[in-house]
Amino acid sequence: MQREIAEFTDYLAHSKGASVHTVAAYRRDLQQFARFLARHRQTPAWDQVDVEDLRFFLARELAGLKRSTRARKLASLRAFFDFYGQEEDRPNPARLVSMPRQAQDLPPRLSVDEAFHLVDAPGRRPESGRKLAAERRLRDAALLEVAYSCGLRVSELTGLDLEHLRLDLNLVRVVRGKGGKERLVPLGQKAARAVQAYLAVRPRFLSKKRGAQDALFLSQKGGRLSPRQVERIVAQSLDGLAVGRKVSTHALRHAMATHLLEGGADLRSVQEMLGHQSLSTTQKYTHLAMDHLMKVYDRAHPRAAPDHPAAGEYRQGEEDD
Repeated sequence: MQREIAEFTDYLAHSKGASVHTVAAYRRDLQQFARFLARHRQTPAWDQVDVEDLRFFLARELAGLKRSTRARKLASLRAFFDFYGQEEDRPNPARLVSMPRQAQDLPPRLSVDEAFHLVDAPGRRPESGRKLAAERRLRDAALLEVAYSCGLRVSELTGLDLEHLRLDLNLVRVVRGKGGKERLVPLGQKAARAVQAYLAVRPRFLSKKRGAQDALFLSQKGGRLSPRQVERIVAQSLDGLAVGRKVSTHALRHAMATHLLEGGADLRSVQEMLGHQSLSTTQKYTHLAMDHLMKVYDRAHPRAAPDHPAAGEYRQGEEDD
């Protein structure tokens, strides 16, 4: 059974161009299902899997997990059986199992002021005698500015190399997006200035012991910053910011998209900047933007408040525009 999993993940990586993280997730899901079959079938084989096996797996092995996690694992099995049965025209048993209904989880909501507070946090840090303290502030400021300005995923942020910057055009070339697809994203002027200030001190991070000469954002040891280190920088920047929810680098990505829409950007442009394959993925941000607009309307419009004497009143003789 491991041979078929290896063939499928190799197909994902080389024929479909799936990212390393996607391939690893599919492999984990399929290996989990293979272990389940080994425990519950005397002679486990992929061609013997039926609908009941899959339903039992979802109910027994995945009970208590979030619906999104169960849905992802079922999607992995659907993709695998599509691949496994294509040559012999074998029906896909995973497609006979209903996908768990997904909850409509809206992303964390950061106001413009909250996003600015987070991004400006490195400049508020007190001076210290630690090595590279001043350089770290410049690095962290550039990191957060780019995250918010470009709306990058944390893997895209840590994957940036020096050659991906076009400061003369205020553009960033993102080459490690989902599926390995490339895109160009505008870089705001404030973010560009922060990057230039960091580049002036970046050589001080370089180490002969580490091979990250091309990476844009470097750790104190001279290596490429990891996603965990980036999340730690974000966590350190939350001082004095009370948003009531966990804030990660992805929250800055959501904030960028929402604030663009609130400012009048069209949905298709935001889709291109975020690197979403489907417009429906981007549309979830319209819920946040519309919520903001409704609050502004309720505060500003003289007839919007429900307790207004004329609220809901329609005067005779008037026509709707």
